[in-house]
Amino acid sequence: MLIILVISLLVLLLIGVPVGFSLIGSSLIAILVQDTIPLQAIPQRLALGLDSFPMLAIPLFILAGTVMEAGGITKRLIHLSEVLVGHIRGSLAHVSVVSNVFMSGVSGSGVADAAATGSALIPTMVKRGYGKGFAAAILGASATVGPIIPPSIPMIIYGSLAGVSIGKLFIGGAIPGLMMSTSLMIVSYFIAKKRGFEKRQRARFSEIIAAFKEAFWALLMPVIIVGGIFSGLFTATESAVIAVIYSLIIGLFVYKDLKIKELPKKILETVTMSSSIGIIIAASAPFAWVLAYAQGPAKVLAMFQNIASSTIVAMLLLMLILLVLGCFLDGMAIIIITTPVIMPILGQFGIDPLHFGVILAINVMIGTITPPVGTIMYVALSIAKCSVVEFTKEIWPFLLVLIGLLVIFALVPEIVLYLPNLLMK
Repeated sequence: MLIILVISLLVLLLIGVPVGFSLIGSSLIAILVQDTIPLQAIPQRLALGLDSFPMLAIPLFILAGTVMEAGGITKRLIHLSEVLVGHIRGSLAHVSVVSNVFMSGVSGSGVADAAATGSALIPTMVKRGYGKGFAAAILGASATVGPIIPPSIPMIIYGSLAGVSIGKLFIGGAIPGLMMSTSLMIVSYFIAKKRGFEKRQRARFSEIIAAFKEAFWALLMPVIIVGGIFSGLFTATESAVIAVIYSLIIGLFVYKDLKIKELPKKILETVTMSSSIGIIIAASAPFAWVLAYAQGPAKVLAMFQNIASSTIVAMLLLMLILLVLGCFLDGMAIIIITTPVIMPILGQFGIDPLHFGVILAINVMIGTITPPVGTIMYVALSIAKCSVVEFTKEIWPFLLVLIGLLVIFALVPEIVLYLPNLLMK
């Protein structure tokens, strides 16, 4: 049954069936072959897959992000980034990184961040001679940081499935996210210096103060979200509700860039994006149930016990598997499919589920900028109007740095666990 389940999933994915329907189809095929499980198990499990209070945070954070983008948040954060780092060689490359750090506190979605900042920055980068491939690569690499610095949709999904505190996962991603951003800026600087990219004039102190004042309300949102979660005032799901209300107030009454007539369009965008994620989440429930029925997790655990000689080897093997999966599967699907299988392995080898949750999120985000199925990659390509080959030539230095940092985070758990242990004992 297990072999039929896995093979049917791979075949359906290879022939181009969407991930959600591939998960449902493979579950159905395995049940029909087994002929002992009633077919009504599939709709029952589909309903149970979405019956989760923490999952409500996903559409709410997406809505908050779309509303804040329409409310003028993005342009103010980009302007602030430009006055802060525009004087460094390769100005717009650094602006791309810093803008995505700021945007990460808004939506929790790397794809949304890439679309929002990319539409403003990539055309300008191309006009200033950065090249389409490089513009798409640095934007894509920068957007991977979005779901690592809180809030984070991948961490919400993992935390819900693994029973790990979503608030602690959010806090645990802060230091790794900032390290990733800093490293991307360092790589960008050396590339810019080698290629002779532009260097803008340093902004005056008065300009910096003015930019901070203009972006103050945008910068306050992640402070409210993260501060409220780790202080215990509200849960991650409740913080998403607050984020929506806050974004509406700022967009309509403070910045006044958001118009009432635009709200139906933004709600429709949220529904479209949330439904694509929701289908995968719902479809993964019967798949995971059939996988457990076929004793998939136990068999994978037995395989790891035979191969892995230590915790470090087990962690490195898990990362390698996840990186390979990231080249072919959507990140949400990877988290949902692998979490039930991986949890027994974490317990067997003494790996902290909180630590691994952040590592998993970074893994799947790296997968979003790797061919052939990188979601952020395709967003950047569509804006830059360049080919996968051009993108691949430019992305590899950033990819190597991100993978190197991933190994460091995996081998030094304290980088992830320090802030959660300090702030949320």
